[in-house]
Amino acid sequence: MSLLSGLKKAKTEEDVKDAYIAALGLKSYFKGLVDIQTEEIWFEAKDAPTPPIIMFGQLLVYVRAAHKRGEAIPAFLAVIDREKAAIMPTEKALPLLDDKAIVWPKKGSGAGKEFAAQIAPYVQTHIVEYEIEHDEAAFIKAVKDAIKERRIIRTPITPDNLRQVFDRWVDMVGSELGVRNEADYAVLFFADIMHDGQNEAMTNLPARLFRYYFNLYQYNEFLKEPLHKKMAATVIHSGHILDI
Repeated sequence: MSLLSGLKKAKTEEDVKDAYIAALGLKSYFKGLVDIQTEEIWFEAKDAPTPPIIMFGQLLVYVRAAHKRGEAIPAFLAVIDREKAAIMPTEKALPLLDDKAIVWPKKGSGAGKEFAAQIAPYVQTHIVEYEIEHDEAAFIKAVKDAIKERRIIRTPITPDNLRQVFDRWVDMVGSELGVRNEADYAVLFFADIMHDGQNEAMTNLPARLFRYYFNLYQYNEFLKEPLHKKMAATVIHSGHILDI
């Protein structure tokens, strides 16, 4: 049974967890305070669709607690629900564990939007998100490769796959921007993939495109579900993409 099929049949959060466990072929795992815990990766799971940044916030509360106790923490963190999943290297979040400016909730369930806003500057550019309906195979491969290689493997954008990436971007990102002139998609696409999450390489966009470009990065949209993370094929880091 495919992961998508398993998730469609899931009736509870436990069913969601079991669907991912089966699809990923996890052999040695433990269910507890951390929803699914293996040596290499910890998962936070939800039955209902939930913003990944909020789920990562909850998971990081457990990582911090383990870190303070001197316990081993995994190389990767992942969040999963019945519609999407996301993964990031744990090391990218380690600096925030010692940041005294962060106000940590007493327990994972207390990590909501306010806490998400605090951790966003540390982790937002390192989260790679997948929509299971479109990206099931890519997510499964990314998790298995991350465990095997201890890194998230990205594929560079090349002339051979550029059209495929662009068409996917228009379908999953561009179509949500309200662009009236379809010819403008190309400019916005290149502006998006040339943005590293903090700095933009294209600084001479036509004035008419400013509001569309701003929509890609406005903070409120980020907390809900960042547009430029909606497709696993587009990762805003030096023109690299995940397997498509």
